[in-house]
Amino acid sequence: MKQPVKLSLYSIFSSALILIILLVLLYSSRNSWEICLVAGVIIFLLLCVLIYMPLSISVNKTELNINRSFKIKTILLSDIESVELCPPTIAERRICGSGGFFGYWGWFREKDLGKYFAYYGKASDCFFIRLKDGRQYMIGCENPQSVVSCISAAINK
Repeated sequence: MKQPVKLSLYSIFSSALILIILLVLLYSSRNSWEICLVAGVIIFLLLCVLIYMPLSISVNKTELNINRSFKIKTILLSDIESVELCPPTIAERRICGSGGFFGYWGWFREKDLGKYFAYYGKASDCFFIRLKDGRQYMIGCENPQSVVSCISAAINK
């Protein structure tokens, strides 16, 4: 089973706005050091997006895969302790990562859930995974209920 990750309207607009602002800064730069600085920021941000932004979520018989541009993050189903539908709350705090720039990815903290790593595009499409070793992930994709059902069936065998 494979489900795409869709970005929220906020994420789309904020990503476009940030890129437009950076490109205007690049265009209006007068010194070579300004051009290098703005170009460096743009390259850094786009590399982070390519490394961390989730494109789709897939589940097979043995693993959950978070498909990203450069690398697939694999979580073995045998390592999952629990999975539940659980959108992030308004009280979430970003520790390090993106709070809307091409999705939500990185380290976040919530009072009830603790620290977790996020890979999602829209808060309404999220589910929460706890691993047996204590790591936690907030993951999102289209039709999260079917992914949660598939994972639950596999870990409850």
